[in-house]
Amino acid sequence: MISPGQPRRLSEIYIDRESRQRRELTGIEDLAASIAKRGLFHPIIIERDGKLVAGERRLTAVSSLGWDSIEVRYVDELSASEIYMIELEENIKRVNIPWQEEAAALAKWHELKAAEEPGWTQAATAEELGVSRVDVTQKLAVAKELSAGNTKLAAQPKLSTALNILRRKTEREKSSVLAAIEGKEPTARSVPLLHADFNQWAPQYDGIKFNLIHCDFPYGINADGQKQGNNAAMHGTYADGPEIYFQLLDTFAASMHNVVAESAHLIFWFSMDFYEVTRNRLTSMGWRVNPFPLIWHKSDNTGLLPDPQRGPRRIYETAFFASRGDRLVVQPVSNLFAHSGRDKEIHMSEKPVPMLKHFFRMVCDGNSVVLDPTAGSANALKAAEALGANFVVGLERELEFFERSSAAYFSADEPALDL
Repeated sequence: MISPGQPRRLSEIYIDRESRQRRELTGIEDLAASIAKRGLFHPIIIERDGKLVAGERRLTAVSSLGWDSIEVRYVDELSASEIYMIELEENIKRVNIPWQEEAAALAKWHELKAAEEPGWTQAATAEELGVSRVDVTQKLAVAKELSAGNTKLAAQPKLSTALNILRRKTEREKSSVLAAIEGKEPTARSVPLLHADFNQWAPQYDGIKFNLIHCDFPYGINADGQKQGNNAAMHGTYADGPEIYFQLLDTFAASMHNVVAESAHLIFWFSMDFYEVTRNRLTSMGWRVNPFPLIWHKSDNTGLLPDPQRGPRRIYETAFFASRGDRLVVQPVSNLFAHSGRDKEIHMSEKPVPMLKHFFRMVCDGNSVVLDPTAGSANALKAAEALGANFVVGLERELEFFERSSAAYFSADEPALDL
């Protein structure tokens, strides 16, 4: 129940702009027309000396109607709950208030109004506070995330940045909800690594589709026959002819419909020998391929030396970053990461977990369903799980590497990544 006010002449009421500033006064003409037809339901709030505390839109509306006076209530007559509501409203209108505090104040104000008046809407909050409906919707959304403990969102210096992060999160959650509606929600895995050949497994697969694919196929450059010091002797080798690489590409293309979700990301490692042909093949599959690859710079100067008499040592490896559908990233990261190339325990072409985590930060979160068709060391699976992926599956056809990776999978104690 709104307590009745008492008349006060408009000429005796003033606004202290140094302590109060409204960003926009919207809908004044509509408000004035409503007041002219139905009267003023909510008195404005002032101090005894006439300083306006709350109700600038109402004051402006009645002034435009030519009124000489307006119903007022004095702030020293208000109850504690009424004063609290006014303080919240004033916090929302303050200039230079941190966006986090403003969003929290707006959400609390909206919550109290909804409890006080059943049927209260976001549109009513927008009209009452004199802000846009979009502004209310956005701030209520981020306030909900803040109250849920989203520290990443709270740390952002600008509301616009926080909204972009929230928008990407929402879009990714929609994809997971759609999967649940279709009855394809992932279930808890028993083992992350399967002893299977992608060429045989993919055509027969009939399960949940994957929205993050990490491909580290044999590069097709006959690496097994090149001089790599003790690398191959220590960790074993694998067949690496061009026919193997292109067969895996063919299988990938033929299995897009039953393996890959309509909205998905792809990280695809490749040799620069096959840059153009690989990019064209991925594009023909429906992937939107970024022409600037992800780069792992081997900071300890390790790498292949195909011909020491005629060329340089290759101390970096490249991966295409691609997307299917309008899938948004979790967060942008640098497309180059420097890390040692010597950290190998299982596989001669092992990718280090810290490097994989760096690039996975861009695309992996709790909504990610991850597939690595040729998992090798299973380090990509470790990186994805460390970032909270919902579900991970890796395939490895070579029994030796499968057994090594399976034995080592849960024994690794990887450091947490500072997100």
